[in-house]
Amino acid sequence: METTYLFTDADNTLWNTDAVFAAAQLDMLHEIERITGRNAPADEDRGLAFLRNLDQRIAAAHPDYLRYPPGLLAYGLTLVLEGEEVEEAVARVTDPGIGLGSGFEAAQARFLDLIRRLPPLREGVREGLIAISNADISITVVTEERVERCRQFLAGHGLEDMITDVVSVRKTTEAYLDLRRNAASARYFMVGDQIDRDILPAAAAGYSTFYFPGGFSPYWASELDTSKTKQIDRYDAIVSDVLAETA
Repeated sequence: METTYLFTDADNTLWNTDAVFAAAQLDMLHEIERITGRNAPADEDRGLAFLRNLDQRIAAAHPDYLRYPPGLLAYGLTLVLEGEEVEEAVARVTDPGIGLGSGFEAAQARFLDLIRRLPPLREGVREGLIAISNADISITVVTEERVERCRQFLAGHGLEDMITDVVSVRKTTEAYLDLRRNAASARYFMVGDQIDRDILPAAAAGYSTFYFPGGFSPYWASELDTSKTKQIDRYDAIVSDVLAETA
C-alpha cells in the first residue's frame, strides 16, 4: 500500500481570507477618500476593483509580491485619487528609497489590525480534513504567510489537531520538491486556490493537484492553463481521490 501525503494551501483555500481582506481594503480606501476629498470611481463593488487593480500592480512590481507593506497601497491610492496615472504611482511607491509618512503608517497599522480577524472556513473544509485525518494521512499546510498567523487561525477553528505541520515558504517547484523529500511518501497531493503558486509548481514537482478557486485571483494568472488539475467547488471533494490511494 502506498503512503499518501496531503499538502494544502491556507488563505482562500481553508478559510475565506478574501472576505477579511476586502473589508480591510475598503476601509483603507474610504479613509484615503476622506483624507484626499476625492472618491474612487462609483461602481457596484464600492471601489474594490479600482483598489485591487492598483494593489496587484504594486505586488507585481514589488520584491515581496503580495506581502508588500500595505502602507504602500495607501500611498498609491492617494496618488491615483489625486490624478496620477497608475503606472507612475506604482513606480513611485515601489521605489526602494521610499519612506512612508505618518498618515500612511497609521493606515498600515489599521489595515494590519483589521486582517487579524478570524476568517470563515470555506465550504467542506472541516468535513474534508476530518475524513483525511481519520484515515491517518498526514496533512501539511503550505503557506507564504507567517506560520504563527496560520496556526492561530487553525486553532481558532479547532483544526490544529488534524494538521501534522505548517510550513511557510515561497512556493516554487524547488520548494515543493523539498517538501516531497522531507515527507518521504509515495503519493503527494496539493490543494490550493492560486494556479501560479499552488497548482503549477506543485504539478511540476510531481504532485496530483486540486484547484479550489477562491474569491480573488491576480490578473497575471487569468490565462494560465488549468487543464491538468482537477477543479473542485468545495474542499471535501478531494476526499474520494485522496482516500482511494490508501485502499
